[in-house]
Parts: sequence; C-alpha cells; structure tokens
Amino acid sequence: MAVVTSTSVSPSDAPRTITPALSELKSGKYGVDNLQAALEALHQDGFVVLKSVVDVAHVDHINSYMTREADDLVKNNTKPFNQGVNSNILQGPPLKDPEYLYNDVFFNPFVLQIMNAYLGANPSWGFVTGNNALPRTHGLRQPVHKDITFSHPQCPFFVIANVPLCPFNPTTGSTEFWLGSHAHTSGTDQVPATAEAKRERPTLRVGEPNCFVLPEVVEERRKIRPPVQPTCDKGDIMLRDLRTWHAGMPNDSDQYRIMLALGYQAQWYPNHTLRSKLPLSQANFFMQHGGQPVEVRADFLPDDSDFGKLNDIFQFRSTLE
Repeated sequence: MAVVTSTSVSPSDAPRTITPALSELKSGKYGVDNLQAALEALHQDGFVVLKSVVDVAHVDHINSYMTREADDLVKNNTKPFNQGVNSNILQGPPLKDPEYLYNDVFFNPFVLQIMNAYLGANPSWGFVTGNNALPRTHGLRQPVHKDITFSHPQCPFFVIANVPLCPFNPTTGSTEFWLGSHAHTSGTDQVPATAEAKRERPTLRVGEPNCFVLPEVVEERRKIRPPVQPTCDKGDIMLRDLRTWHAGMPNDSDQYRIMLALGYQAQWYPNHTLRSKLPLSQANFFMQHGGQPVEVRADFLPDDSDFGKLNDIFQFRSTLE
C-alpha cells in the first residue's frame, strides 16, 4: 500500500486504501470484502483511497491539457487564489472536447458503487471542478477548513471524489486531511461569519459558520488524531466525506499538482439547485453517465460558455433554508 504520512502519525492512523483484485477490475465492481472496507473507511475516517481504478493514460492526457491551460491561467492572473492563500487555484477539467471525456474519470464504476452504498441509491452528480497546487509555493498552506458554510447534517450527505493527475505526495503538495474529523464535528466548531467576511464572500450568512475551523478546536483534535498527507499514484481516486477537515499544502516541486473534483449528493438531501455546467455538444456523453447508477444534474450551455468560471460557483447549502 503506497500511503505515506507525516512522521508524527502512526501506521494505524494512516489513510486506508482499497486495492482491487484482477477479477474486480474486469467486472468494474468490488466484491463484498473490499466494498465493506471502503465503507468502514468512509464512516470511520471520512476518507479512503481507491487504488488503480483509472487508466493512467487517461490521467496523463488530461494532465497535459490542464498543465498547458494552467500556464495561461497563472500568466494572465485569471483565477483567484483558493482560501485566500497564494498557492492554490480552482481549475476544472476540459469538458468541451470528447477526447478528454473518459468514463473511468467522470463515471468511475468503483466510485459510484461506493457512493450508492454510502449515500443511498442513485446519488446525484452535480459538481465538477479541480484544484491546482502551484509549484514552488514553499511554506504556503491553507488554514484547516471544511467546504461547508452552514450547520450541516451529522450524517453522510455529500462526498467529493478527487482524481490526482500526477504523483500526489507531501513534496508535490498533497492535501492535509484530518481523518475522523467528519464524525466529530458540527457548525459550532467553525469560525462564525462576520459582516466583513460576508463582503468578501457574499454567500456567507453573518453568525453562521465560516469554513475555517476554530484554532482551539483544531489543536484539541490534533491531540486525538493528527493530520496526514497521503501519497497516491496516478490511477488512484480519493473519496472524502464533505464534512472532513482538510487544508491545501505547499507544493515544493517544479510541476503543477492538479486533481479533479467530482461531487456526489444523497438523494434525500434537499439541495435542488447545485448543478454542473456542461457543454451542450457533449450532452450525450454526460447523460448516458457511463451506464452507472447516478443521476446527472446539469445545465447544458452553449460551447462558448466559460465552464471553468461557471463551475467555480457552487453552494452546498440546503435550498430549503
């Protein structure tokens, strides 16, 4: 198992990995033992690594495109920095050109098998973006946070699948994850949003949680289970319960560290407006959803739309609030 953690973390606290048997790879489905192991990891840790479930050639192809695109984005200062730290930008995958649309990336059968078991039958997919840790960002890291700015449910309701497009390790800026934090956290653990914070991020509501976890809460959690930076290979996928604390970390390498992000929502959870923005020309690919048990929630727009910017705008809050 190729998982490396910081030196302060014992092996028993390391992220769990699921390695498919050859028969499972052929069928595109985990057997009972691996499915149970993946579910135990998500329920107990809020995080699991699925090993070798994506064709590496597909990963390399997408990465080559996004690396070229990133050069332009950085040169032209097109993207705002993520979480206010000048080390990390949102960068979504190419969506218009069918040569970059792979079922094992967008509709991975192992991911969707687990999502149907963890979130309930026929979860919805309505979120697509990506994350780029810029090279040579020595010492720059994000604060510990959740991607949630409201009082969230205390049960599984949303999961992010991250697809790394290059080696993912502490040197390249693998994300810091606080395993198990999802099961022991609520909105009261987060910094309350202020009027000043709302001016910078209009979707916040004053007095409700900001995304940042209170420093004293972080330090108490550190005593129980310190954070980890997993190592993943190309072809792996990471699953993270949305409630799990995490933080972007410095990328000390000379290359972009890009990972895609696909989001899955439980059918019972009442957010009825979160939808991927996708090109109309590729509607057949996305609506066929690789034959997998998932509901695609999307707005199909003209191909000249700026899908990178449009998919950067999202809100996980219940639309009943």
